[in-house]
Amino acid sequence: MNHPDGTPLRNGFTTGAAATAAAVGAWIARHGVPSPEQVELLLPDGSFLTIPLEQCIPGSATVRKDGGDDPDVTDRAEIHVELRPGPCDDPRALREPCGEGWLHFTGGEGVGVVTRPGLAVPPGHFAINPGPRRMLGKNLERAGFGKTPGEELTVVISVPAGKVLAEKTLNPTLGIVGGISILGNSGIVRPYSNAAYAATVALQLRAVAAAGGKAAALVTGNRTAEAVARDYPELPPEAIIRIGDFIDAALRAAETARLERIVLGCMTGKLFKYACGDRNTHAANTKLDLTRLEEFGVKLPGVPLEKLHTTGELAAQLTPEEFRAIQRRLHEAALRLLSGRHPGIRLEIALYDDRKEKILS
Repeated sequence: MNHPDGTPLRNGFTTGAAATAAAVGAWIARHGVPSPEQVELLLPDGSFLTIPLEQCIPGSATVRKDGGDDPDVTDRAEIHVELRPGPCDDPRALREPCGEGWLHFTGGEGVGVVTRPGLAVPPGHFAINPGPRRMLGKNLERAGFGKTPGEELTVVISVPAGKVLAEKTLNPTLGIVGGISILGNSGIVRPYSNAAYAATVALQLRAVAAAGGKAAALVTGNRTAEAVARDYPELPPEAIIRIGDFIDAALRAAETARLERIVLGCMTGKLFKYACGDRNTHAANTKLDLTRLEEFGVKLPGVPLEKLHTTGELAAQLTPEEFRAIQRRLHEAALRLLSGRHPGIRLEIALYDDRKEKILS
C-alpha cells in the first residue's frame, strides 16, 4: 500500500505479535542465545516477521509495540512477558495446548479482565485473545517448548501503561476493566485508519478497471479477505481490496472507476453500521448504538440494549434463531441503503461470522 505520493505505507505489528516476540525472546535467552536482540516470528499466514527486543534476560523480555503508519493508542507501548515454569492457579488465566505441553496465559499490570459475555474471551478471564494465544504457542513450540509430555509454562503478559491507555480505547465501554487487550489475529497492523489509505483504495480500484476488470470485492479485514477469496474464486487476488473503515469512500471510488459489480465482505458489527448509514465506521467516528435496532423494526423487550456495546454481546442475550433474524434485517437495510447511495453498482453483501463462515449474501 502507498501514500498518495507513491511512498509505501508502513505496516506495524499488533500487541499479540509483540507479546509473542517477548515470550520467544525470554525462552531462547533461557535455553540458547544469552541476550538476543531480535526474534523471527512465524505469522498465521505462514510469513515471517522480525521484531526487535528492547530488553531481554533469561525468562523475561520486553518489546516496544510499533503501529506503523496507523498508530493507535498502544503505539510505542511496552509489552512485557515473564515466563514461569509450571501451571498458574489464577482462575482468570487461560490455557492453550503447545506441542505436548500446556501454556497458561495470565495478565500482569495493565492487561484487562473481561466482565461481560459476547467477546472473544469469556467473562472472568484476562483479555488475551485466542489469535495471539495460538500464535504465541506456535512460536514457543518452534523455539523448543512442549517436547516433554505434560510440560507446563505460565506466560505473564504485562503492559505497564496499559491501565491509562485503556481509558482511550473502547475497553471500558466493552466491560474490559483494568487495562488493554492483547489483540491481533494476523500479527500485522495495516494502516486502515490512516487518511492516506482511502486514496490507496481508490488507486487499487482504478487499477482493477484499467486491467479490464468489471468486478471487485471490498473487505473489512484479513478474515473477510480470506473468506471472500475462497467463496468468490472468479475474483483475482488484486481485486479483493481491504477497505478498513472507508465504506463510503470505497464505494464512491468504485463508481468513479466504473466497476459494475461489488462484493462487500463484512461481519455483523460493520453491517450494523452500514445499515445505520455510517460513512466511516471507525470507532472514533461512530459508536455502535444497539438501541437503533428499533429503526429496523426489531423489538427486544427485556434486553437492555442501552447497556450492550457489541453485536457479540447482543448475540449472547438471544437464541441463534433470534440473532439470525436480526442479521437478515440488517442485511436487507444495509443493501437497500448502500445501493440507493451508489446506484451505478450492482452490490452484494457477503456477511461472515468470526469463523469465516458465510451467513448471508
